[in-house]
Amino acid sequence: MKFYSHGKILLTGEYAVLEGVKALALPTQKGQSLQVNYTQEQAIVWRSYAEDKTLWMDCRFNFDFECVERNNTTDQLIQQLAKILMHLNELSPNFHKQGVQIETELEFNRDWGLGSSSTLIYNLAQWLTLNPYKLLQTTMGGSGYDIAVAHHGCPLFYTRNGYTPHVELVDFFPGFADQLFFVHLNQKRKSSEAIQNFQQGNRLTAKDKQRLTAIGEALVKVKRKELFDELLFEHETITSGFLGEPPIKERLFADFHGQIKSLGAWGGDFVLASGDERTPDYFRHKGYPTVIAYADFILTKKSPR
Repeated sequence: MKFYSHGKILLTGEYAVLEGVKALALPTQKGQSLQVNYTQEQAIVWRSYAEDKTLWMDCRFNFDFECVERNNTTDQLIQQLAKILMHLNELSPNFHKQGVQIETELEFNRDWGLGSSSTLIYNLAQWLTLNPYKLLQTTMGGSGYDIAVAHHGCPLFYTRNGYTPHVELVDFFPGFADQLFFVHLNQKRKSSEAIQNFQQGNRLTAKDKQRLTAIGEALVKVKRKELFDELLFEHETITSGFLGEPPIKERLFADFHGQIKSLGAWGGDFVLASGDERTPDYFRHKGYPTVIAYADFILTKKSPR
């Protein structure tokens, strides 16, 4: 049995999506697959392959979910995987039957923050016909927007609502997409830590929530790049205010000729740069070699109607 889901980008509502803000999310072209084979061996064998086909997790668990063999797998990863397996067993008792061999394969760099965890959770939920939002909350936590993207594989608005969120599929492909680029900041910020910091010092107001929702709705309809950039700037300004952190453009790219918006956990992973044909060279000269055009990064199929 094989399962697959696409990665994700949260274009609007980072952090605020946790507080019920309607967020705009996009699927990436690349994702993660999960292959499941039942065996006669009394064990759960797990192997995970990176985008370059290298094996980055290789371990074996007994039916008490204790790791009995490992290769190239850290204690932290073993603990995370054991937690997932135990929760799978709670939601789907004896899911392993006589034994099971599980292989995952990423299509994107696992340090890119595109959803190596959420695509895994969604694929596991597909396999065992579980509610993926419930599985996410009992294992990784988070708002669940990434699960919605993995499920639908198209642009969407997401509003958190327990295990039954509200999802609205939308068509979103800006007419100026050739001037939009995704730039990796050469570092990964751990989402769980960023969320914890936000929740401890949450300064998000009702007015902020209303405006962030409105900005997301406006971005889907906007035709002019100038207005698109203005909306990105306003979103950055609001988010900077309730996080107490300076926007990424102000901090690192003050001389950039366009607009820049952080994506996901501020300070790591990707940013969206709205510029022109000079944009790739600008970031590469700054020491950020991973610059990907919108059309090469985002899955652009239209939402089903």
